[in-house]
Amino acid sequence: KKCQYEKEKAERDIIVRQLQQKLESTSKALLDASSEMQDSRKKLGQMRSRFQEIQDQLTATIRHTMETEGHAQKYNVKLEVENAVIRKTIKKQDDQIERLEKILQRLSLVS
Repeated sequence: KKCQYEKEKAERDIIVRQLQQKLESTSKALLDASSEMQDSRKKLGQMRSRFQEIQDQLTATIRHTMETEGHAQKYNVKLEVENAVIRKTIKKQDDQIERLEKILQRLSLVS
């Protein structure tokens, strides 16, 4: 009876050691998975930050482009107005030259 008890105890001890090894193995796997998860969360946070930076840069670039286009349009309107004024001045000068040429022709005919 004692021999059977020792045999059962030895079997239980083997089972306990096997369970302890499985527990240690599982615990290590969980710790590794937890560590990987923390690393992944950290990388995700970094990626989110980088994405936000890029989004902010893009927004700033779009805003700057729109402002530049606005300035360009205002400058273009100003140039168009100046161009119209210059054309009007040229037309007046052309008309005045034409009148003066006619006067010169009359004077040369009279002389």
